[in-house]
Amino acid sequence: MGRAREAADRIRADVPIVDVLYEYGYRVHPDGDDREQQFSCDLHGDGSDTKPSARVYPESASFHCFACGRSRDAITLVREKEGVEFWPAVKMLEAKYGLPPLPWSGPDSKTEPQTVARVSEALRDQGQTVDRVFNRIDRLVDSCCREHSVTPDQCAAWWEARDKVAYLYDNDRINESTTITAALRILNAIRSYMGVGETP
Repeated sequence: MGRAREAADRIRADVPIVDVLYEYGYRVHPDGDDREQQFSCDLHGDGSDTKPSARVYPESASFHCFACGRSRDAITLVREKEGVEFWPAVKMLEAKYGLPPLPWSGPDSKTEPQTVARVSEALRDQGQTVDRVFNRIDRLVDSCCREHSVTPDQCAAWWEARDKVAYLYDNDRINESTTITAALRILNAIRSYMGVGETP
């Protein structure tokens, strides 16, 4: 399961959609438990909905607006209301509802030996080294932070991921090939977030 999917599933499970709607001023009752409720939606037309055209479905952690013709979850709602992308919306919800950052689920040292050998050979062919990949991450994240092109929380998350892999490598808990693979994943995640193609 990808990290984005894991984050979205956790928010759907742990953050009641009714609470998020209520926080944004929608006329729903947060103590309504699992009861479906109708409310006016301001996400279509001129923003004034004279009839309650939306219905919240707590069981699926979503709501559907029949006027918009769209279903939304908490992340989609935050994205539309705040004008942000997926990860900033996730971070806002995690902060608001007290969810700790997802644990790092990078590769461990128990990778199959044949797989490690194949990865090592491919990475050597590409001229990748631990230092080279870490330097690329450092330059990219530093640039994003200095230019304020991402939120401080997002910068901190990238530094945390990079430092976690470096710590495991420095303490001989993962080998060079696994380290490079994990670092390239971080680098590609950053580049994907910034709308840049993947790193070879």
